[in-house]
Amino acid sequence: MDYKVTKENFTVPSRLGGGVSQQSVELDYILPDYYPEIFKVLNLRILPSISARTLNGTRLEYELSAKIRLTYVSESGEMCAAEQVLTYNRSAELSGAAKSPKISIMPYTESASCRVSGKRRADIRGIISVSVTATADEARQAVSEASGDGLQLRKSLVTYPSKRIAVTKRITVVDEVDLGQSKPAVKTVIRADAAVITADKKILSGKLLTKGEAEVSLLYVPEDSSNKAESIRFAVPFSQISDVEGLDERYDVMISANVSDCEIKPSGKSGNNTVSCELNIEISCLAMRFESVLIATDAYSTVYESSLEMSEEDIECVPQEISESCKTKASLTYYDGEIVSVMCAGAEVGKLDAVTDTDGSVSVRGRITYFAYAENESGKPIYLEGTDEFEKKLPEEASSCSIDAHATVAQTAFKLTSSNAMEITADIRLKGYLFGCKTHRFISGITVDEASPLEKDSDIAMKLYYAEKGEEPWDIAKRTHTTLSAITEENDLGEEILTEPKMILIPIVD
Repeated sequence: MDYKVTKENFTVPSRLGGGVSQQSVELDYILPDYYPEIFKVLNLRILPSISARTLNGTRLEYELSAKIRLTYVSESGEMCAAEQVLTYNRSAELSGAAKSPKISIMPYTESASCRVSGKRRADIRGIISVSVTATADEARQAVSEASGDGLQLRKSLVTYPSKRIAVTKRITVVDEVDLGQSKPAVKTVIRADAAVITADKKILSGKLLTKGEAEVSLLYVPEDSSNKAESIRFAVPFSQISDVEGLDERYDVMISANVSDCEIKPSGKSGNNTVSCELNIEISCLAMRFESVLIATDAYSTVYESSLEMSEEDIECVPQEISESCKTKASLTYYDGEIVSVMCAGAEVGKLDAVTDTDGSVSVRGRITYFAYAENESGKPIYLEGTDEFEKKLPEEASSCSIDAHATVAQTAFKLTSSNAMEITADIRLKGYLFGCKTHRFISGITVDEASPLEKDSDIAMKLYYAEKGEEPWDIAKRTHTTLSAITEENDLGEEILTEPKMILIPIVD
């Protein structure tokens, strides 16, 4: 064998399994004695989070926490809230072990219902879905060089992730927040939501510095309450320095920060309008180092018959940062009377999905829940809620993709459209990354049949060929068993595709 083929290694993303599983939530809840009795339930929230996780070989173990928060009205008309946390130990078996895989565990509530079976008792049911995805790098080989036996290669430049570092850190931020002189002291927390609004990163000597700010939206009943709740928003800063082995400036670093749990408690001192704020923030870091390599996409021999072993793979592109915003709106109707005043109106976004359309464009779709705490004509608290879908088209394109993104509601506005209806407008901000792949077809092997030489007329040094518009010099060279360089030099061709019909001189090569 007088020819030699050289191959180049590169990586492709490989799924290690995962999927979506469900966890049922069942609780026969009895109110503690210090809570007022239940007269009417306003709403029930089941807030899932992942409080711990470990990967041992191919076994992923994690702890799923479900914070159950029941908001109700007592017989005196006071708004009250009771809370309990359930934990579930769960596991998932991955299809293989890998170094530094990217693992995502996303819990979200599918349903939540409550049936009051007594003045101090409630039967709570719900379903939590947990989406687990795990990916790692898998090695592949493509022909990059070939010599001897008149072998000719057509190459294409491919960029791929050569190394990947994935780590997840959890931090707890505790802060005492002064609500200001204009706000009364907190008696009962009705609702507390938190989301990371800014997160910046910096690499310093192999360490990852993350700092940002979370925004807390708080609805509460004041100490001097006439049963009308107050709402306020405030910011909580956070920072974290993490040791990440092997990390340096050659990596593209992507971080996402998400509040997994928010706990707000009154100070406990009468007349003191400060609250204790505890946030559990999960910071995920994915560092990817990209390299480029020339791989062969077509080949032939000018001397012998040859055959190609072709392969096709989806190769991961450099992730695209998502920073988009969109406006959504919905109407809520109160069917049991009139809306006299609104204490608080807002929205929250659930699970997000990326969808690739037939034209290659990518859209992010999600579910948004609109809510409002208000008062009816009798001065009693009421709760309104509605769910809708939203979609935001991204400027990026990909043949296949996934997202690692979070949606936060930057601000909301409302207006009463009739005596018993209101319209809520929400500004949604999408932050995160789009992980796209592009399909590449390449040569994984070449075989030259040295027993089958090509027929050539040794008395001819040049042939004439009439090329059509749109033909490529490479295809002409391959079809006529000559070299691309011989054709381009002989005919002074600079373009890859002929823009007009042309007479081509075909040199005969040995």
